[in-house]
Amino acid sequence: MTLPVALSLVLALLAVAHAWWAVGGIWPAASEPDLARAVIGDGRIRMPPPWQCAGVALVLAAVGAWPWVVMRWPDSHLVLIGSIVIGAVFFIRGTAGYSARWRARFTAQPFRTRDFYIYSPLCLALGVGF
Repeated sequence: MTLPVALSLVLALLAVAHAWWAVGGIWPAASEPDLARAVIGDGRIRMPPPWQCAGVALVLAAVGAWPWVVMRWPDSHLVLIGSIVIGAVFFIRGTAGYSARWRARFTAQPFRTRDFYIYSPLCLALGVGF
């Protein structure tokens, strides 16, 4: 029961952050350019449009509910396939953060450092969790 709670909690927090950005919030940064450099990393100084942040928030919320779907229907082949796909997406994102191509494209600080020490390891952990 601990794993579904942990996965759901982490994804809920990420969904809330993206929803906050969708409505114009800039936490945890002091300005929009600072936030963009911290969470995007490709050199832009503006956040994506609100609809994109809201879309990511909705997807993260849905994925955060998935562990409870697994608990409800543990023997379903469709649920197993969904879990594998979700885990693979997180795992691919996590490993991409350590590739030379990714590191060459996403060079803005503090994203680059945070990606190496926080974002990519978190994605790898979520991938393993699913």
